[in-house]
Amino acid sequence: MTFRASHLYRNGPEAEGAFGVDSIPLTVVAHIISFLDDDVASLARLCRTSRVLWYMTLPHLWKNVTLKSYSTIRYKEDVPEGFGSASPFAMGLNALVTRNVSSLVRSLSLEGEFSSADVNEHARVGRISESTMILNIAVRAVLDQCTHLEKFRWDLNVRIQPNVHAGLAKLERLESLWIRFPSNRSPQPSYEIPPLPKLRSLIFTHYDPLCYPDDISTLLLHGTRLENLVMHFSPRMREQGEPSVILTHFFRKNIAAKRKLRLKSMGVYNLLNSADPTECLHAVDTTGIEHFTTVNTFGPDEDAPVVDDRSGLVNATHFIDRTWHMIVKAEEHAPRPKSMRVDQLHRRHAQDLGKFVGLEKLYLINARHKQHRTEGPPVNIHNEISPKSADSLPFYKAATDDVRSSRATPVRAVSATATASISLRDLYLDNICNVCGPTLKHLILPARWPLPTAITARLIRSCPNLTQLAAALDCLGDSQAEALRLLVPRLSELWAIRVLAPLGQEACGEEGTKNVEAYENFVNLPDHLHEEQMSTSLAARSGGPSPQTAKFVKLRYIGFGWKIWELGPALEEAVARTDDGYIEGGTDSQNKTSAVYRRRLKRIEEKDVQHVEIWRMDSLDIV
Repeated sequence: MTFRASHLYRNGPEAEGAFGVDSIPLTVVAHIISFLDDDVASLARLCRTSRVLWYMTLPHLWKNVTLKSYSTIRYKEDVPEGFGSASPFAMGLNALVTRNVSSLVRSLSLEGEFSSADVNEHARVGRISESTMILNIAVRAVLDQCTHLEKFRWDLNVRIQPNVHAGLAKLERLESLWIRFPSNRSPQPSYEIPPLPKLRSLIFTHYDPLCYPDDISTLLLHGTRLENLVMHFSPRMREQGEPSVILTHFFRKNIAAKRKLRLKSMGVYNLLNSADPTECLHAVDTTGIEHFTTVNTFGPDEDAPVVDDRSGLVNATHFIDRTWHMIVKAEEHAPRPKSMRVDQLHRRHAQDLGKFVGLEKLYLINARHKQHRTEGPPVNIHNEISPKSADSLPFYKAATDDVRSSRATPVRAVSATATASISLRDLYLDNICNVCGPTLKHLILPARWPLPTAITARLIRSCPNLTQLAAALDCLGDSQAEALRLLVPRLSELWAIRVLAPLGQEACGEEGTKNVEAYENFVNLPDHLHEEQMSTSLAARSGGPSPQTAKFVKLRYIGFGWKIWELGPALEEAVARTDDGYIEGGTDSQNKTSAVYRRRLKRIEEKDVQHVEIWRMDSLDIV
């Protein structure tokens, strides 16, 4: 049976000639259109091409709808957006209510800043803002029309009202919910979010107890199918040292009912709360969590120095943060994650890595939360920290005794910081190589950790299945580059590699400063020099692909700092051979030609590699 002989792959008479080529089956056309889900402009143009393509493309065009609101009027070529009608955000809501396309929507996202200047005025008289209520009424009308909605995201800066929650509860297919809590302290009524039994993913952001957030305890109680839970708190509490979040408040009904959440993925952002594992273990089954993320939660890095006026803010959270490091985990509650993404480096975390057998992805984030400076004097203005007292802080404390001294000088402080960083690096790498190495596939290491060739060789030998690697590899010298050229082919599955800029190694003294300067000089070289060097390293000087080239066949992306290249297939080039090496040109009497296989290189931007984990995960964003 051929494609043309089957009625499943044959066009009817009404579709003949619709595409200009009569022999293209509609199933093939539908498969091609399915790859354009993220290209809204192309889908819209296809809808205007013909009636057949309109019917085939319309479901893809309305499958994922994102409406973004702006607090001010935007202009495009001196013409305001929505000229002659309303804003694109309002017209999008109108289309979902009035047009017969709502049943095609599977994902709806409302984002941006909604202008509601009357919130404070109405709050003073005990009323809800008129503009906020009208917006919620419109969104409720949209939800009533989108009966097949599976994902809903409320990322607006205004409060979501009970009528929208009630509309969400009526959606039978809703599996993913994203809620942004308000950040306005004006008095507003708080509500209890109704249960959504079929919900599989719950993400809430900007939670602040002083901004009258809604109660999600009932939602968690009935979340029997919940697999992904992300809790993002306002960074204000950590910046001001205010432990106003009570973690057990979210799980109090689960604890009372003795009903555990069977989560597979969990993320915690900006949490400042004393550890209370006894009660939390009655609400969450930690043994089933496979993916765990913590960002700006457990305090600063252990080897990070306290400088300037941040010491008072760090000390304000120190006693609460250290309660998490003193938890004694029972064997029956020990987690066995497959993926970890953390931004805090601590000796306790490094020791826990020695128990995570089977870990596949480890992301030690380089990004750090930057505190917003508030008006007024710093916390420690009348008690400035001295070098001696700084050296006694746990964040300055070195891991070895030989660097301790009663006389603290700036040189000793730098030495102590560098020694503590190297000691912490070795502890992490020991557990990574000895325990997690055989199963590890993705790895991001901090940029401030220098990795000499010997340490890199050990890491590569211990982690043969790595597909993505990001680290501050020492590859600038000729000897280091040659050593890496021989070692990296051992990673036969390597798909992406990223050489991080050694930012933060200045604290290691003069050697660290030289590494930073040498790296900057290397990265700032013209692109054609980098491309020539990489092309030469990936070349095969023989009549066919050599084993060296074959081992790089899966390598797709290479990054040096902010420069990124995409590798294409190997291409054969004819070059001339002399005693001095391979050169182009020359005559047959002088040289003998030979074939060289080089990889095609293309310079790309960071936005083009957001699907690659070693770039996408190295941030503070919710992913």
